[in-house]
Amino acid sequence: MPAWLYPLLYLLIESYSSRRDAQVRFLKAQNQMLRSRLAGNRIILTPQERGRLLNLGERLGHRVEHVICIVTLKTYRRWVREQREGKQPGRVGRPRLRQDIRDAIVRFAKENARWGYRRIVGELLKLHAHTCKSTVSRVLADHGIYPDPSGKKDVGETPWQLFIQAHMNTLVACDFFCKTVWTPLGKRTAYCLFFIRLGSRKVFLSSATYHPDEAWVKQQARNVSMWLEDNDIQASHLIHDRDTKFTAGFDRILASQGTRIIKTPVCAPNANAYAESWVASIKRECLDHFLCFNRKHLDFIAQSYIDFYNRHRPHQGKGNRTLTFTGKPPPITDTPLGIIKCQRALGGVLKHYHRAA
Repeated sequence: MPAWLYPLLYLLIESYSSRRDAQVRFLKAQNQMLRSRLAGNRIILTPQERGRLLNLGERLGHRVEHVICIVTLKTYRRWVREQREGKQPGRVGRPRLRQDIRDAIVRFAKENARWGYRRIVGELLKLHAHTCKSTVSRVLADHGIYPDPSGKKDVGETPWQLFIQAHMNTLVACDFFCKTVWTPLGKRTAYCLFFIRLGSRKVFLSSATYHPDEAWVKQQARNVSMWLEDNDIQASHLIHDRDTKFTAGFDRILASQGTRIIKTPVCAPNANAYAESWVASIKRECLDHFLCFNRKHLDFIAQSYIDFYNRHRPHQGKGNRTLTFTGKPPPITDTPLGIIKCQRALGGVLKHYHRAA
């Protein structure tokens, strides 16, 4: 072979090499542009794709620091190390939600249009199925169902909030709510007085009355005193607003039991936020769905809700657990949910789900 051919071959090889390097840089630039437009800017490879990259990288002696861009060089070197040790690639992505749990989420949302994501999470916890709010929202979005999320929470602490937190287990709040009753003589307004223990969220509800006079409210003070004693609840403070229906006699009866009366400021419903929130709950979840025709009818509906509220309803402020829940959360298992039964009250307005025995 003539000696002058060697320089010519060298020049040809170098010209092809520079063209090849330009092609690699061009492809790498395109990959970076595409990756920058991906949601989350992260690509999760399947085990098959990972093996394909390792096979191609082996031809380069795994010297891919100048060309790799789909994962970091550190990740690639870990793949090489695991391949040499014989380790099999693990599952990628989040664990897939079991179909029975997905079906339960969709069922709860369809049967209870007023439930939000957190309420569904709480109902699943009762069935020992652990999910999170984002999982529920994703499952419902896949089925075109969009429950309203819960409202915003206040941020920061005020002296009044610190007082509430310090005395949570011995604080009781009370307030009135009213309901229109349709009688043969026309519409009448019935009043109910309720008491809620802030620490446990348990509620005591009076019977309804058309005339909340002093004698009636004093009797309710005696009734709640017996309820507190029967449930072994120590009430160091009682919070109520400045409604004139809370008479001096009402305050004296409770004060004689060692309870200090705290009246909220004028036009400050946030000072009795737990009571105001409970009124919104009973109206939104129960009373707004019924027409009441006498006091006994109203008492039956309200007491049915109290039983549901104190026994079966998950409470977001209590870790999405029922008020009767005690102990540690059950462990996460792959046990199927099995048959889920629905216990209905008030014609299906209130629903409680539980596993079949």
